[in-house]
Amino acid sequence: MSHRAHVIVVGAGIGGLAAALGLLRAGQRVTLLEQVGSLGEVGAGLSVTPNAGKALDFLGLGDVLRRIGNTPPAGQIRHFQTGATLVSLPQDQSREKYGKPLYHVHRADLHAALVEAVVAIDAGCLHTGCEVRHVDSRADGVGVTLADGTVIEADWLVGADGIHSRVRAELMGPDRPNFTGYVAWRGLIPGELVDPALLDPPLCMTIGPRRMLMRYPLRRGALVNFVAISQRTAWMEEGWSVRSEKHELLDEFADFETHTLQLLALTPADRLFKWGLFDRDPLSGWTRGRATLLGDSAHAMPPFTGQGAVMALEDAAILGRAAAATTDPDELMRRYEAARLPRVTAALLMSRARSELYFADDPMQQVRALGAGMAELRTLYDYDAATVPV
Repeated sequence: MSHRAHVIVVGAGIGGLAAALGLLRAGQRVTLLEQVGSLGEVGAGLSVTPNAGKALDFLGLGDVLRRIGNTPPAGQIRHFQTGATLVSLPQDQSREKYGKPLYHVHRADLHAALVEAVVAIDAGCLHTGCEVRHVDSRADGVGVTLADGTVIEADWLVGADGIHSRVRAELMGPDRPNFTGYVAWRGLIPGELVDPALLDPPLCMTIGPRRMLMRYPLRRGALVNFVAISQRTAWMEEGWSVRSEKHELLDEFADFETHTLQLLALTPADRLFKWGLFDRDPLSGWTRGRATLLGDSAHAMPPFTGQGAVMALEDAAILGRAAAATTDPDELMRRYEAARLPRVTAALLMSRARSELYFADDPMQQVRALGAGMAELRTLYDYDAATVPV
C-alpha cells in the first residue's frame, strides 16, 4: 500500500492500548475506539513477568515499569488453619535468570502509562463512548458501525475488546465464554489501615481445600493487594465482575486463620469486587478478511499462570514489529498470527491444566502442584517479543 495504513483498534484496555502504541510507533495511523465514556482507575494487582517486561521495553515503557512496579520480596506459603509455613519463597531471581525482574503493579498505573504514551504520539486517536455494533471485514478493507450509526472505514482492524468481544462475535460467529468453576475476590486495602504484623511477610499465599489467597504490596506499600479464589459450581451474577459484600468474602474463608481474616476485614467496601473466572476455547485462527484479534478477545485464559495481560502485551509488541516489517495489512496479520497463535494456545492450555491441581483438598498436594506449576510457568519467561522471528 502506498499510503500510510489506517488501522482501527477496538478496546482501550491493556491489550488495546499496547497494540495502539506498537502500531503508532510503527508508523500506522490509528483510530482507537473504547465503549466506556471515560477511562478511570480500575482493577487491582497485576504481575508483570520478565517476558512482559521485555515487551514493555520494546514499546518504550521500560523506565515507567521500573517506576510504578514493586519487585516481590521473599515470602511464604502458609497453611489455611494453622498459619504454619509450608514453603519459604526466596527473593525473586528473575533479573539474574531471565534478564528482567518480575514486577507487581497496580493495573490502573500500567493502564494510565499506556494512555499517556499513546496520546503523546497522537492526541486525537483515542475515542471514548464508541460502542461497536457491527464489523464489516472485506478483502480490501474494514468498516465498523457504532451504536449511534457512525460508520468508520479503515485498511484493517484489531479487536482487543476483551473476553466478551463484540469483534470476535462479528468475525467468528456467536459463542460463549466458559465458566471455569472458580470465583475470585479482588481487593485493595490502604496500607495505613494495616497493622505491620498482618503483613509479615509482605508476600504470602495461604492455601486450603479448594481455596487460595495471595497478597502483596503495591505502590511501595501504599496499598495491599489480595486475590482470594474459591471453587464454585456456577456464576449466577448478571455481570462477570461485580461489587461484593464483605461478609460474603469472610464467610467463604471463615475457616482460615485469624490473621488472614483480620486483613480481609479491613477491605473498604468500594474496593472489593468478585470476578467469575472465564476462559475461551482456543481458536484455529484469529483473522477474517482485514480484521484480527488480540489479547482476551483472541485467547482469554484462566489466571492460574498469571499470563492473561502478559500475553496481550506480547501480542502488541509482535503486532507492532509486523507492522514495521511490511506495508501490506494481509501480510502483517499473517506474520502476527503465525508468531503468536502457537504460543498463546500453549499458555492457555497450561493455565487450564493447573486449575484442578492447585485446588486439591490436601494443602500439601497443593504445595506440590504449585511448585511444579511455577517451574512450568518459568519456561515462558525467556521469550522476548522484541527478537523472536516475525
